Amino acid sequence: MIRFWTELRRDVRYGARMLAGSPGFTAVALISLSLGIAIATCAYSELHGLILRDVPGVRQPDELVALQTPASFPNYRRYRELHDLFLSTAAYVAPVPFSVVLGGGRAQRTWGHLVTPSYFATFGVRPALGRFFDEAHEQPGSAAMVVLSYRFWQERFGSEPAAVGRSVRINGQPATVIGVAPKGFEGASPALFVAELWVPVSVSAAVAPELAGDALERRDLTMFQVIARLRPGVTEDRAEAALDAVARKLEQDYGDPDRDRPGRRVLLLPGGKILPIRKQDRPFFSEFLMVLAGLVLLLTCATVANMALARAADRGREIAVRLSLGASRARLMRQLVTENMLVAVAAGVPGFLIAAWLMRLLSDLRMPVPIPVTFDLRPDWHALLFALAATVATGIAFGLAPAWQATRTDLAPALKEGGALRGYRRLSLRNALVLCQMAASLTLLLLTGYMGLGIQSTIGIQEGFDARNLYLISLDPVRDGYTGAQAAAFFAKLLERVERLPSITAASLTDTVPVAIDGNAGVQFSDASGAQHDARRHIVGKDYVVPAGIPSLAGRGFRREGQADGAREVVVSEELVRKYWPGESALGKPIEIGNGEVAPGLGALPGTLDFRASVVGVARQRYEVVGVAKDVAEDLVVSKKHPVIYFPLHSSDYAQPSLRGVTLMVRAAPGVDAIGLVRREISALDSGLTPFNARSMTEQIDRFMSALRAASWTYAVIGLFGLILASVGLAGVTAYAVAQRGHEIAIRMALGAQSGDVLRLVMREGVALVVAGTMIGLAAAWAGMRALSGLFFSVASVQSNDPTLLAGAPLLLASLALAACYLPARRSARIDPAAALRADG
Repeated sequence: MIRFWTELRRDVRYGARMLAGSPGFTAVALISLSLGIAIATCAYSELHGLILRDVPGVRQPDELVALQTPASFPNYRRYRELHDLFLSTAAYVAPVPFSVVLGGGRAQRTWGHLVTPSYFATFGVRPALGRFFDEAHEQPGSAAMVVLSYRFWQERFGSEPAAVGRSVRINGQPATVIGVAPKGFEGASPALFVAELWVPVSVSAAVAPELAGDALERRDLTMFQVIARLRPGVTEDRAEAALDAVARKLEQDYGDPDRDRPGRRVLLLPGGKILPIRKQDRPFFSEFLMVLAGLVLLLTCATVANMALARAADRGREIAVRLSLGASRARLMRQLVTENMLVAVAAGVPGFLIAAWLMRLLSDLRMPVPIPVTFDLRPDWHALLFALAATVATGIAFGLAPAWQATRTDLAPALKEGGALRGYRRLSLRNALVLCQMAASLTLLLLTGYMGLGIQSTIGIQEGFDARNLYLISLDPVRDGYTGAQAAAFFAKLLERVERLPSITAASLTDTVPVAIDGNAGVQFSDASGAQHDARRHIVGKDYVVPAGIPSLAGRGFRREGQADGAREVVVSEELVRKYWPGESALGKPIEIGNGEVAPGLGALPGTLDFRASVVGVARQRYEVVGVAKDVAEDLVVSKKHPVIYFPLHSSDYAQPSLRGVTLMVRAAPGVDAIGLVRREISALDSGLTPFNARSMTEQIDRFMSALRAASWTYAVIGLFGLILASVGLAGVTAYAVAQRGHEIAIRMALGAQSGDVLRLVMREGVALVVAGTMIGLAAAWAGMRALSGLFFSVASVQSNDPTLLAGAPLLLASLALAACYLPARRSARIDPAAALRADG
């Protein structure tokens, strides 16, 4: 063992000297491997941060399961009676905005959860300070109490232990702090539902408008997320089947009109993950990232391996001398592999640091949604282990084959291999590596191009309205302690004052803004023929289309009297008329809508709630179409224009605004500080109100597109990296072939061969490799693109036979590869026969 470590130390020192003596090889290898390891580590960090990571601070997260869709509170009560399946269960409403005032300070909009007392016990967390809720806090009418997150306690209370027992104002109502959650715990699903505080479901509607009326007794109000901890030995499938049976029994007992529909009523997700995804669905999300990481590492290893082969061939005399002096082949292989491992280890450190920097930037990217959706993708120890494994694997992968090739004991065939310049060489190890490079590079280029084009097809969404000089600012007076009637009166006064400002050309109140992932659910409606259709639902104020700049194609917008609670008027989009009433006039057409007949998934972010859309089974209501508005392309998905129904913003909507609050939209004269003017008017009416999310429409669009632009640039960089690696690899192989055949080329030229003849013969091998690699890459990429089209909605419009990709990508790769091949081939045609023959002599 001592001898082994002594020899290893010598190998490391000798390898370091050899690498220092080959600065070109060392630099290119370090850069290639560092970038390859960085990209692969980024892919793993994204996979781990989105899918594999457990909820921080939770005890035994693998025991937790969660319902895929929200349930009503009465249904939750029935589920928690299954004591033979669950150790504990909990229900919560999330995300919920709260206006919080500490002492005499200003109100701040904070996000939290409405929870049952069993919430913390189900997750298995203990308070850092104070205590959590008990069973008494599920009874309506109990005193308002609140539990703070550790971060909120640190930032807002300065980590004072005396914070427990203090009184704060939540939505204008007093509440007592009873505890602080442990460090790191920020709720059930901190990626989508981050929580700064927790309030029990027993609080009054003044604290939580979501619980107004008899919300805890209504079976038609499905807004409670349900989570449970399985008993030992109980499988997820068994629990899902039992819950589904209970749900079906409840439908029968209470006469649900859809009780005979097919399909499961209850589906379970892993409840202890950052982003809950069904286990059977995980491969669809993980395979693409791992395929990208594998292709990048394959390209990197093939490129450096080819360079190592050429370098080892240049050291042929050294290796032959050492073999003749008695060195074993295994000893020489260990020396060569040690040198390559030094390169890999030296590249692993910057590779991980680059990945950490990129993932930190990506983690700081905020999604364009009204709730604080954040993903912590920063590499942790899992990613560090992956980077170490990738480093060792790449070092072995690109080092072992060249070492084996260079230390062949029978050297005569290797020396004679370049003896004849044939049109096509046999499939050597070098050529096999180049084939892998070309195929992997084209596959990577097509897959990233496929994703990039799909994303690019969603950019440029500012059509259908005028974004210039348009400004938005949101308010939520109900969260600041107003009643619904007071909020309605306030907004009427505010709109009147803003409309009188000389620099404001138009203004409107709205629940919905253009170009937003706003959580609005879809709505199902039936026309006069009884046919059922789907559409998006937008709730807007009077004259909404004027400040928004949406052209009206027919009819009119909403009048002031149309905003009365009993009004039944709607405006529809051009796409709705084109899709459902082609060639007909929509004006005056009746439609029937059940308020609860929503179609989740029509543009809503999974997990977000629009509480007005959570009601099911409500009596159908009849509306009349009074206008048709031009389509507004406002979505992330490829089919950007959707059927839309605009509903008038009623005074009752102010009593329970959505997560976005109510937005004041104003169009101002150019160069005017519209946001400042509106803030002054709000402060003049009530300085205690808290405006939030103030922005121009241009900023709204930039925020909306930021995630897509980041993804598009990511795929472009990965594809470009693959192109460079493939070109470098092919250039290296061609240069190596020219160097090995210098003697033969000199003889041919001495016998009268022209430069063009030599150039064609050398290029022929490169062309053959490019063609073969292109064919293999096209086949692999075609299969990959077919799979992607079913996984990612953002690429659905880019067909697997898209000529831009299937013709453009191979031509681009082939052009760069042949250019890389041409440069060393051209040098071969300039060999001085006399000098080459004298050198070999």
